[in-house]
Amino acid sequence: MSQKIYAALLHIYPARFREAYGDDALQLFCDRSGAERGLLPQLWLWLDLLRDLAISAPLEYRRAESALMASALPEFEGAPSFLVLESAAPGLSAQFCAGLLSLVAFFAILVVIGNCWNLRILSTMLTQVPHADMHPPQSKAALLSPSLGLAQSQTSQHQPLDATSAIVAAFRTHDIVMFGEWHANKQEYEWLCQLVSVPEFDDRVDDIVVEFGNSLYQRSVDRYIAGEDVPIEQVQKAWRNVIGAVGPPSPVYERFYKAVRDANMNRRGKHQLRILLGDPYGDWEKIKDAEDLGPYLAHRDEWYAQVVKDEVLATHHRALLIMGSGHFIRRSGPGLVERTIRAAGANPFLVVFGTNVVGGYDDLDKRFDTWPAPTIVSLSGGWVGELPAMSVINGGTTPATSLRLADAADALLYVGPRDSLTEIRMPRAELDGTPYGDEINRRLMIFPGHLINFLYDQSEVPQFRRPQPQTAQQAIPQANPAGPPAMPPPPKSMHDPLPPRPPSQ
Repeated sequence: MSQKIYAALLHIYPARFREAYGDDALQLFCDRSGAERGLLPQLWLWLDLLRDLAISAPLEYRRAESALMASALPEFEGAPSFLVLESAAPGLSAQFCAGLLSLVAFFAILVVIGNCWNLRILSTMLTQVPHADMHPPQSKAALLSPSLGLAQSQTSQHQPLDATSAIVAAFRTHDIVMFGEWHANKQEYEWLCQLVSVPEFDDRVDDIVVEFGNSLYQRSVDRYIAGEDVPIEQVQKAWRNVIGAVGPPSPVYERFYKAVRDANMNRRGKHQLRILLGDPYGDWEKIKDAEDLGPYLAHRDEWYAQVVKDEVLATHHRALLIMGSGHFIRRSGPGLVERTIRAAGANPFLVVFGTNVVGGYDDLDKRFDTWPAPTIVSLSGGWVGELPAMSVINGGTTPATSLRLADAADALLYVGPRDSLTEIRMPRAELDGTPYGDEINRRLMIFPGHLINFLYDQSEVPQFRRPQPQTAQQAIPQANPAGPPAMPPPPKSMHDPLPPRPPSQ
């Protein structure tokens, strides 16, 4: 009976959502319903489902009507993004059924709660009190916190915690930790390289799913990460030939691969980490024009989520997911990757990169000055969560919006003040007059259709440079012939499915 009710509730969601996630959602409900037996577990299961219905169903219709789904390149200067519009609308019968079922269930649950509240309090006391003296005050607060160590008790301000310890703590209760990175940041990747060498992390985590890796080369990366003797010219294709970045990758990514390899080699005979490549499997040697490239660009997030489902969730692994912040932040609720893996049964914890900027470029918050770096702070209930998300994440280089950090993520990684952060670029010598430099130029002529200068004299520069004021003439591309070339139209193949996956190299 419960399964039929839940199946009926799924019809409240848009048809496209049901087609993509309906079977997985129903299977997840059956699994949870079978595992959570008894009056109280079933009660909280339905409370969780109704809360999710009330929040997620309107968001799904809002996304279907007006959201732009971006298949974007990493944020290098001059690179455009492709956008795909969708439309849908809920039927009146669906809205009526949703309201009626929600009201009936809500009032039924209120009655049950009134009878069971004392039982729940007693159960909580029996499970917590005997252990109360086994933990110091800070650990006790962490145990009672829903963020499991990333938030303090309700009577105090949230305090920043050591970043590595906080990530390890998150994996005690979450099989999936999502990290929204900022591309090419030196300090961020120095910390990530240290993280993968920590025994507590290596013991708990099975996989690291990265955006900066073309899954066509999974076999070579598996051998390299395992410590085998693989020619660097072969394995570096994984991060040099990604679909999502036509320009040259930052050296921070190659360093991260090497750090994971070194960690595994230092743990011979022990649990090993695996890097899973989340970028689509396009072969640049076979991509000759934008139509060849279109399907891969259009399905970047879908393919990344599929890798997580097939290689992590299906094998009951724990994984750290690393992708650009723009793919992970919850602008109007979870993004495509998070929605997909939640429908498959995951309960991810989302951490995003951030700075000490709380408004415009010059609006630096002195409260960050006392924080050690790197550090992670919970965004639930504290002052940090009330800050504008886009200002903090983008270092004040884009206008602030109404989106709060607490609505965008679960926690914030802080690696230092905005003006101390460094971007690392590929050295000029590896591009100027080299076969790889020529290949980059060929790809640029495919997309976006014009060259971009990646030959820099400095390999390390400030991560967030002051935005240049835009003149009225520059704001109108047609009135500024000397400005950057216009964005090309999306290829028609953007609407095509991904081609069949070739054998891994």
